[in-house]
Amino acid sequence: MLNQNDELIEDKSNLWLSLKLESQLYAIDSSYVESISVLEEPVSVLPESSTIKPGIIHSRGNVVPIINLRPALGLKTLDQEQDDFDAMLEQRKNDHIRWVKEMERCLLEEDTFRLATDPHKCAFGKWYDTYQTNNHAIAFHLNKIDEPHKKLHETAHLAFECPRQCDDCEREKCLRDQLKQDAHTYKDIVVKLLDETKKIFRENTKTMCVTVRDQQGSLLGLLVDEVLAVETITMKDLPPSCLNVSGPQLLSHIGEKQGSDATFLVLNMGGIFSL
Repeated sequence: MLNQNDELIEDKSNLWLSLKLESQLYAIDSSYVESISVLEEPVSVLPESSTIKPGIIHSRGNVVPIINLRPALGLKTLDQEQDDFDAMLEQRKNDHIRWVKEMERCLLEEDTFRLATDPHKCAFGKWYDTYQTNNHAIAFHLNKIDEPHKKLHETAHLAFECPRQCDDCEREKCLRDQLKQDAHTYKDIVVKLLDETKKIFRENTKTMCVTVRDQQGSLLGLLVDEVLAVETITMKDLPPSCLNVSGPQLLSHIGEKQGSDATFLVLNMGGIFSL
């Protein structure tokens, strides 16, 4: 009933199209749904365009106004989320670089290294051990950081913590020079992987467009993160906290799926079309 080739959805009675925005599930009455596609063409900006109403697209010979559901529902735009992700990785990269620079300084000046040599206790390692993502491409790429990060800390351990009983000053200097070189190598590998992860985040984020039509024949394209399924859900009343006291009411019910803990926020299509 829902396929990848932008086909029309038939047999729409009592069925709901489930969507995802950020980590929250939403649902649309499937009787409104005309088509589903990946948004591949740029949205044409109009003089009155806004974050919520960014412009129009052309679809099947129709001019379709676009509604960006993320900001309409008070969520970050995808661009904002991508910028925040870039800023987070940049901060983690700087943590990593500062650690390496301090290691090099201590090696050069034969000073005591006071930062963590345990890869799980440095600032970067604490973030790396706890960061989670549902994006499999990002998770796979970040997993590549584990080995060079541990190797870098092993280098620091060799440089500052392993007892070496050797009277050969030249050998000691040679060892320290090699450790500095290794530190640079592992640092550069981690930095490269972090920069590549930013690019992967943007390349693997596809915006879906759900084209809907109301009873008057008006069309809207709704931008969403992911289209999940067409399914039956049970309706429950919205709690007072979800009622909008100013502006259109964009939610109508809470939806629940039998045999699942999933909770859906059901979109009020009248409110969506009034934006």
